[in-house]
Amino acid sequence: MVRTKYPELRPQWARVDVLTSYSLVATLIVDLARALPAALAAAVLPGYFWSCFLRRAVGLAERLTYSTALSLATVPAVAIALARILGTGISLGVAIASVVIVAGSGALACKIWGSAAARGPAQPPALPRPGPIRDGRALALVVAAIGLALASALGLPTPGWVLLVILTALVAAGLVTQGRAPEAEAAPDDAGPAFLAAPTTEDTGTGTTASPAQNPDTAQNRDTAQNPDTASPATTATATTMATATTMATETKVAKDPAEPRPLISPALRAPLLLIILALTTVRGYAGVIVHDWPYLRGEDQFSHAVMTEQMMAHGSYSTYLIYPPGFSSLSAVICRFCDLPPLSLFPVMAPALLLLTTLAAYALATRLWGWEFGVAAAALSGLVLVGPYVSFAGGLYPDLTAAFFLMLMVVGALVSLYQAPTLRSGLLLAVVGAAVVLYHSVGTLYLVVTLASVSLVCLPYLTLWSGREGRRIALAMIGALGGLGVLSVAYAWHIYHLGSLLSKHASTRSTVALDVGSQSVLKASDLMSWVGSPVIWLGVLGFAVLAASLRFLRRPAQVAAALTLLVWCAVMYAGSRTALDGFPQRFERDVGAPLTILGALALVLLLQSVPQLQLKRQLARVLAPAATVVVVVIACVQAGSNLASDSSPSREVLPRPVAQAGAWLHRHNDGGSIISTPDMNRGVTNRAILAMGYYTGLQSYPWSRLLHPRSLPTAGTRPLWDSHDVLRDPQSCRSGNILARQDVRYIILYRLGNEADFKGFRADPDRYRVAYKNPDVVIYAPRSPTWCRTGVTARAVG
Repeated sequence: MVRTKYPELRPQWARVDVLTSYSLVATLIVDLARALPAALAAAVLPGYFWSCFLRRAVGLAERLTYSTALSLATVPAVAIALARILGTGISLGVAIASVVIVAGSGALACKIWGSAAARGPAQPPALPRPGPIRDGRALALVVAAIGLALASALGLPTPGWVLLVILTALVAAGLVTQGRAPEAEAAPDDAGPAFLAAPTTEDTGTGTTASPAQNPDTAQNRDTAQNPDTASPATTATATTMATATTMATETKVAKDPAEPRPLISPALRAPLLLIILALTTVRGYAGVIVHDWPYLRGEDQFSHAVMTEQMMAHGSYSTYLIYPPGFSSLSAVICRFCDLPPLSLFPVMAPALLLLTTLAAYALATRLWGWEFGVAAAALSGLVLVGPYVSFAGGLYPDLTAAFFLMLMVVGALVSLYQAPTLRSGLLLAVVGAAVVLYHSVGTLYLVVTLASVSLVCLPYLTLWSGREGRRIALAMIGALGGLGVLSVAYAWHIYHLGSLLSKHASTRSTVALDVGSQSVLKASDLMSWVGSPVIWLGVLGFAVLAASLRFLRRPAQVAAALTLLVWCAVMYAGSRTALDGFPQRFERDVGAPLTILGALALVLLLQSVPQLQLKRQLARVLAPAATVVVVVIACVQAGSNLASDSSPSREVLPRPVAQAGAWLHRHNDGGSIISTPDMNRGVTNRAILAMGYYTGLQSYPWSRLLHPRSLPTAGTRPLWDSHDVLRDPQSCRSGNILARQDVRYIILYRLGNEADFKGFRADPDRYRVAYKNPDVVIYAPRSPTWCRTGVTARAVG
């Protein structure tokens, strides 16, 4: 790939002094000012009208979150289609047309058929809000379990069996929490559990509240009022009137209900709290990059995404480079066209902002399930306490971060919305957002398939056989939406993975999948702490037990299906981390933090709202409620502080200055052809860094151990990998000469500190290998006459 018009990556060569620091900060601000509007225009705002058309969100944050999900799902797909139709790369015209098509079609849909807000009131939370914990036994178990976990987090010696004790205590506490409340503590009309003691309310943004009806008839009327597509105008008007009267009566009753828990905080603090959490998440993402990395960025996979983005801009595809789906690279290409920055200058200023997406997704899903207080708790856990998203960012795993911690949460949120309102619009939302996972990451696609298949096996029999007419209506809508999702996903996968080749006997795609199965080892169960964070694990376990125990008290099919979906999602992700058959148990282990965060928010708010309840008659419960809350908040703060400290420290996976200098030289001298470099340049910096900085696409190289046990292979197969290995290990052989001629190799880059090449062989033959560039760590050779053998030895027949 010949270099583009973009300038080379700015190497940090100058002496670091005050003037240089000011220059770097000024450059950072300028790049951010160019990249941020471009990112908003390409990845956030295009889906705004579609989000208004498909569902009514509560609050600006939830609306923008769904707008972002729809933008990520549609803008790359349209850009890829236009580039393929026109036979060009993603040019500025294609980028503008993609955004205009997505935004314009959404505005047209709202104009013709009306927005979701015009068709009925906002949906209340899907699940009833849990009441406070009044059982002293549950509080005592929580205090003991979290106390042991806090001691472990503070570094005190804790044997392995302590983890099992903590797990058992939290599960028992969750089961006890949702037992039946004593008659003296129950509300006058409530003979059930604490989970159903408090009616669900939701701020609609107009100063009023909407409460779900507790009997099926009222619930059915409300559903009819919200879904006029399924009812006649007269029926809709009647149902709306009845629902309004019921809501007013319920609000009057709620105002006098002594069992309703007081709000933890004023609704006026909802937006400020969310903004504070987002600000702290921003500090967590950018602190280490600005202080230690800039103008570079930590993480090795960023270079792969840079090469793919350049390929999408130049050609609209990258058929021989890596195996990542084109969703993220296409979106990056659109943003690069808008801001006129190369990918390696875009990522340092915009990649840390991906953590904000995960925070907003957790907020939107938890808000949809239980209400905005749970959404704020989920945002805090996701942005400040959860470890997994930052690990993905620090490794440059941007598509995995987007798919596992953002799109999958939005898929679950869309599925819950479908349960509440089984309409065509809800089904379309699920199909579009769900298929987007296939467009972004192959392992995320595995999450999607396994999760939706498991949810279908659990929920569809219940909805069809045991939940009456309402359940069958939800089941039909679910089958239709999943069918649409499947068709769209297959269309994406057919383009990405060439599924037609699977029908052949020697399909490379099928062979690649076979290599992945069983190739990654399963880590110890205790390693989950370092991938997820102990507070999220323990709160998630407690929330899982609470939600599982509450299933027997849920009355409506939509509520049961929503609870089952969340439980199955969490169980599937953890089960995937315990087996090597899926090929990616370590990915499952890191990404299980997504469902655990949502369940952890349930447990956290459950404990927080237990403190101010004056109905606690027993003195022991009055003491244990604050104690449980204190230990939970402390362990969460300890983990958040530890995350901020470690994430703000220097990273070893940052581009070294000598490698940056070599890459800049290659960029200036790129006149086509390909290059070969040693596999590992530094910890976290592979040969892909040289490819990205020099604007080349090949040849890639793997270490010897990975060549013997390949997995996640490039789409070009193993032959280029073996070609690189043969040249590096035996530069004077006829085989190497033939490879250099056949692959049109212009330069060979060697990292002096490694042992992955025959350095003496290159130095001993200056007639064949001319030194074109060198610095203390890197030497670049230019082959003089690559066809020095008339009768060459046939290259290794692999791949």
